[in-house]
Amino acid sequence: MERVLKKQSSKKWIQVFLVLMLLVPGRHAIASELQQPVFSGWSDLKNRYRTDENADRLIFVKYLGGSRVKVIMYEKVAGEDSLKWRKVLACKGFCGLNGLDKEQEGDIKTPTGVYHITEGFGIKENPGLESLNYTVIDERCYWSGEYDSYNTLVHSDTPLAGEHLIEASPQYNYALNIGYNPQNIYKKGSGIFLHCMGPRSYTMGCIAVSEENMIRIMQSTTDKTWVCIYPK
Repeated sequence: MERVLKKQSSKKWIQVFLVLMLLVPGRHAIASELQQPVFSGWSDLKNRYRTDENADRLIFVKYLGGSRVKVIMYEKVAGEDSLKWRKVLACKGFCGLNGLDKEQEGDIKTPTGVYHITEGFGIKENPGLESLNYTVIDERCYWSGEYDSYNTLVHSDTPLAGEHLIEASPQYNYALNIGYNPQNIYKKGSGIFLHCMGPRSYTMGCIAVSEENMIRIMQSTTDKTWVCIYPK
């Protein structure tokens, strides 16, 4: 009986541990990424966030096939009777070489869903991003692929796994972190940005627009900006 009780007790504690791992956010939590809303159309997204106090900008990334996307940015303004969305810009862009629906690191896909912009950085000086942190990157800046600092901006005097940001010019002349994999789950995918176009007509999983449009986006971005990525 004692052995049976010990076995049951051990099983109970394992269950409790797994539940806690699901509830407590952590860099390597085993919980899946936050549940994404069901996509039922671009108009529905506008309506959904119209009265949301935590959203005052929306960036729609409409997938057109291949690695082509259309990027449209809206800002929330007061209308005669209610709040409405006013277009800031619309432009062409590129996504991952293998399209949408990112699942893991290295699949060269762009994630589908809604994400919250968390910070900005760039090789060049801040072009006008005001309500989010902006880091002017130098030789010490890496977007980490290391286990203990996965999917974060790290300053290091020694080389790290991940991206040495200053080497990616003009792509990282200006960039915004779209907030993919906020739990920093190892190998789920790291460094998904909205950034400037480079020499190729695709990215490794990010969204790219012209440098001119990237500046305009950064100047309008706030700490309440959301990126919505879905097929057109």
